[in-house]
Amino acid sequence: MRNIAETFNVYGARMRQVFLVSLLGSLILLPPTSQAGVMRWADRATQNLTNIYDNGTPDLFVTGYTWHDPATYTAAKRAQLNSHAWGLGWGKHIIDANGNDEMVYAMMFSDSHRNAEPVVGYAKQWLWDPVGALHFGAGYTAGITSRADIFKNIPFPIALPLVSVGYGRFTLYGTFLPKVTSTLNNGNVAFFFARYAFR
Repeated sequence: MRNIAETFNVYGARMRQVFLVSLLGSLILLPPTSQAGVMRWADRATQNLTNIYDNGTPDLFVTGYTWHDPATYTAAKRAQLNSHAWGLGWGKHIIDANGNDEMVYAMMFSDSHRNAEPVVGYAKQWLWDPVGALHFGAGYTAGITSRADIFKNIPFPIALPLVSVGYGRFTLYGTFLPKVTSTLNNGNVAFFFARYAFR
């Protein structure tokens, strides 16, 4: 387990560098007053991410299933695509003062074309605990990923909705990648993964 965590720490550091270079590059294009606001926001975000990483509960992630919308993909195309998105991840989460969940994570899994897809990200969920240890969540995730079929593995940002249902230390998550063009065999994909919190 230690080797997995070390691997994701190294990859996470590389992706953070790409994110920071991209952020700083975009700052050059902004007027000075906007730059100051972005820098204040970036400072608060960095402090929050550091707090989660330093003080959060360690988590193991297991990825497992990708659903391709039959109304968007032909049967022949779905037969070619990989729905078994097996992979692993490591992260940390923290429950904030309002009882909501914030986490940082790094995962590597098999994408729809059976290529390895890494993702490093942050997620926030507003939680509801209706009965005992049962909990439901809704929120978002934002991060950086890379894919062989998109930009030829050049890292790019993502922002997606995130819902969950869990019991105790175990949580099942789902996210949805919507269709953004009118082309066939593209978009409307749901991705599911699980988290086990070690304490």
